[in-house]
Amino acid sequence: MAVGDAHAHRRAVLIWSGVGVLLVAAVLAGFGAVQRAYYSPTGFAMAFADSIASHDVSTALAMPGANPTASTLDAARLPVGASRELLRSDILPTVRDIAVTSDTTGADGVHTVVVRAVANGDPVSATFRVRQTGAVLGMLPTWSFATSPVGVARITVAHASTFTVGRHTVNPRAASPDQPAGAFTVSADYLVLPLAPLELSHSSRYVRATPVAASASPGRITETTVDAQPTPAFTSAVQKQVDGFLDRCAEQHVLQPAGCPFGVEIDDRVQGDPSWSIDTYPDVRLQAGDTGWATGRMVGVAHLDVTVQSLFDGTVTPRSDPEPFAMSLSSVTIRSDGSLDIVVAQEP
Repeated sequence: MAVGDAHAHRRAVLIWSGVGVLLVAAVLAGFGAVQRAYYSPTGFAMAFADSIASHDVSTALAMPGANPTASTLDAARLPVGASRELLRSDILPTVRDIAVTSDTTGADGVHTVVVRAVANGDPVSATFRVRQTGAVLGMLPTWSFATSPVGVARITVAHASTFTVGRHTVNPRAASPDQPAGAFTVSADYLVLPLAPLELSHSSRYVRATPVAASASPGRITETTVDAQPTPAFTSAVQKQVDGFLDRCAEQHVLQPAGCPFGVEIDDRVQGDPSWSIDTYPDVRLQAGDTGWATGRMVGVAHLDVTVQSLFDGTVTPRSDPEPFAMSLSSVTIRSDGSLDIVVAQEP
């Protein structure tokens, strides 16, 4: 072999050797990237979070150890009867900017992975416990949640019977049927995905609640109250009925109208029929009690026109007097057909 040919051969060998080294390095780097992305505890947790961000609840719950069962809930000391009604794709918030902030390994080999994200513009985070379950080809480890990442939201609806999340209306009595049919406040436990706080509200003709967020942390119970309060329409409807009740009282031509909050006693002789009217109607202000709506003490002014004859000297005198009175409503109930049932308290 000529000297030039030998040099060319050596150069070719060196070039191909370098290419081989680069290829091996690329394969190893790719292998490491794949291992970190798909076969690491952080990659496993990120895959779960990405499924939530994609609103793919079925994929998220299909991951090993993710779907809570009665036994896993009991082991985590969570209510085994928690409803699955809120494990829905169509009610999840917009989740973005997902990142792992830490990954620590415990003495038992379980990894604690903290993931943060932004849900509907607000920062959220969740802590996942991940353990190795095996390996693919003896080199790529496989993982599972050591405890289910799904938490429990204990949702209470005060002064109403339902709450709304997205376009979905939820009745806590369906999840917890033992509650009395006429309960003024209802509550139930729901399984909720982490990193995905749900906006709850209530809006109806007579009561409305300011939206609140219900969130859940893996292995924990979080409590949220949807607090429904009277709408102006509710107060106006009750005011109208109170005014009508007092007007009917004023139609009674007696000194003490039956079942009414006003009346007088006159020692002299009454000539003709007394006449009542209402000068000032009480101002209705509804407030929530333990079992229903009610009012505090309300004041008003009735007006009496009557002619009396003195028993002392027989003189006849017309009277036209304002008569202040007080009243309250002990119960205001919204019937199923939307009408109101109002009970006037009996004043001592």
